[in-house]
Amino acid sequence: MIDTIRKSFLVVMATFLTSFMASAHEKAIADFLNRIGGAGAADRFVTLLDPSTAGPDGAETFTISTSDSGKPMITGSSLSAITTGIGWYLNNHAHINLVWNNLTTDLTSAHLPLPAGPETHTSRADYRYYLNYCTFSYSMSTYTWDRWQKEIDWMALHGINMPLQIVGLDAVWRRMLTSDYGYTPAQADAFIAGPCFQAWWGMNNMEGWGGPNPDWWYERQTDLARKIIARERELGIEPVLPGFAGTVPSTFTGLTGIPSLNQGGWCGFNRPDLLDPTSPQFEEVAANYYRHLADVMGPSRYYSMDPFHEGANISAFRDKIADAYLAIYRSMDAAAPDSSRWVIQQWSWAPHQYNALLVPKGRMVVLDLFSDGIQRNLNRYQGHETVWCSLPNFGARTGMMGRLATTIDSYFATAASDSCNLKGIGATPEGIHQTPVAYDLLYQLPWLDTAPDLDSWIEGYATARYGRPDSLATAAWRLLASGPYNCPGALQGPHEAIICARPSLDVKTVSSWGGSHIFYDPATVVDAAYMLLDAPLPESANLSYDLTDVTRQALTDYSKTLLARIKEAHETGDSTTFAASRDEFLQLILDIDELLATNPAFMIGTWTEGARAIADEIPTTTDADRHWLEADNARTLVTTWGPEIPANRGGLRDYSYREAAGMLRDFYHRRWTTWFDRGMTEPEGGWFEMEWDWAHNDSTRYPTEPTGSTREVASRLLAKYLPRK
Repeated sequence: MIDTIRKSFLVVMATFLTSFMASAHEKAIADFLNRIGGAGAADRFVTLLDPSTAGPDGAETFTISTSDSGKPMITGSSLSAITTGIGWYLNNHAHINLVWNNLTTDLTSAHLPLPAGPETHTSRADYRYYLNYCTFSYSMSTYTWDRWQKEIDWMALHGINMPLQIVGLDAVWRRMLTSDYGYTPAQADAFIAGPCFQAWWGMNNMEGWGGPNPDWWYERQTDLARKIIARERELGIEPVLPGFAGTVPSTFTGLTGIPSLNQGGWCGFNRPDLLDPTSPQFEEVAANYYRHLADVMGPSRYYSMDPFHEGANISAFRDKIADAYLAIYRSMDAAAPDSSRWVIQQWSWAPHQYNALLVPKGRMVVLDLFSDGIQRNLNRYQGHETVWCSLPNFGARTGMMGRLATTIDSYFATAASDSCNLKGIGATPEGIHQTPVAYDLLYQLPWLDTAPDLDSWIEGYATARYGRPDSLATAAWRLLASGPYNCPGALQGPHEAIICARPSLDVKTVSSWGGSHIFYDPATVVDAAYMLLDAPLPESANLSYDLTDVTRQALTDYSKTLLARIKEAHETGDSTTFAASRDEFLQLILDIDELLATNPAFMIGTWTEGARAIADEIPTTTDADRHWLEADNARTLVTTWGPEIPANRGGLRDYSYREAAGMLRDFYHRRWTTWFDRGMTEPEGGWFEMEWDWAHNDSTRYPTEPTGSTREVASRLLAKYLPRK
């Protein structure tokens, strides 16, 4: 009798739990649809979570069909599969393309066509990775919670199930240092970087810059981290959390007596110290770190650790480097046993860094960080699970660049090879909000059985982008796919806009590690711009963005022609041509500024006011807090990056330049005007003082609302500078 009662109870509980989980999943998807499509959007779809529909070895699967009630129906084997299916349906059936410039739409009244028949897609990638430490600084450091919600929804639409998550790392460290190691809040704050510089602090490259952070900041970060992680998991997304690889403040030994190793410098900054992972104290510090990490962020299946990053000093334990990697792994294993995986970035590894591969199989995931740019044999990772990654942007620098054909060919060739244990695909950009086409393509690939024909894919993309088929729009995108989106080699992001460079008659680079060589025929971009202007398309957010971007690129490319003309006139003594070309060059900068002011995605105010808006989330903040966020962080990052030595000798200035309205007019145009006015010589003492002054003068506020018509301004400027042939 008792056994019968027990069995009945268990059946009832199982039924209850199943029902509860189903209800929670249904609410998560309904909330997601209502966020991206407006209140009531969920009522226009039927969604079903059915794990039994998974493919071989549990591969995630979604099916698009028609429900019995006559609505689009998305069935998925996982929550991530369902949201991916929704994104697939919107793009390929409803012709609605939700991207960074257009993250929400009105699905309550949109035409939602029914599929001709069931359409099923199964993922060949267990891991669909997203983000780079740098992204959190170059693009996400000015995100409010409202903006974060939209980013997470974008991830869900694109099938991302494994994003990096470092928000709140600063709060973890402050808690540990003050509660476990006797640091005062001020001493901890001297170690922790400010909002726009936490990527490099988190990667053991620098400490303190952009800070000190006020007390309210850590409370805000703790709350934000928990919201981000909860929302990601609500949608079936498992975040990769920052693990412990031995970084400690440079003051650690002096304040605690625990020995740590000086790591020298990075680009003119002092690095934090490093604990010897083989030392007796490492295990204790690591355990404390993971305890506070769990308190702020909770546990995870994945932990990101990149020891000895970009030239770290390992001389003190070079002979036991293998033991060091194993010690780092064991500390993670102790904190999250059995199921946890170490996610490590392969980025310019020195030979000793391959000792990381001694970690047991099944407990490490290797991100091949730049698979689309540097062709490698992924069998170098000795059977560890590997993720093929695209790195489409460096520094969040503005410009059109991608490797669409290479991405297709390389990913499918790698997936078909038996030489590596390929388990995923990912994007590891230093900055986002550019080149959305590259991400739309990348994250569709794992759901396709065979490599798509690029021409056909472009036709579908253009249709989704603008809401209906159009031959001119398709032709424009095919031109772009053959031009700026067909980048050869390992160029670090788009070729650089010389109008944003420190002035010279022969600009080679804007940033220290970039290049200004145009690798395609500039006429392809000009022709594409005119095709988009001529296409009989309805006005939309996507069309406005693309007209702005393509026209900007055409005019920016033309600036190289003008500068070459100025140089030739100067060298030949042709003063008339010199003066006319100089004036045209300076006016071109102002005209591009006018163009960019027609779209909020290209306005510096979106960046600077976003930083200030963080303080607006907290009732007790002051104007000093807003200055710290905007001037000491957001403005500094996109100009000098650091103080004078890192900026100039370290090469960091202009690394994150932004071809943006307001900044072109007040920063780059001023630099060029000053240079010409001084007879083509730089100011006494160099450019740094002028750059620093703009960065720290936040009395000038920049708008976030666009002005003017993109179509009108683009048409006028193209006719002015690049008339039809």
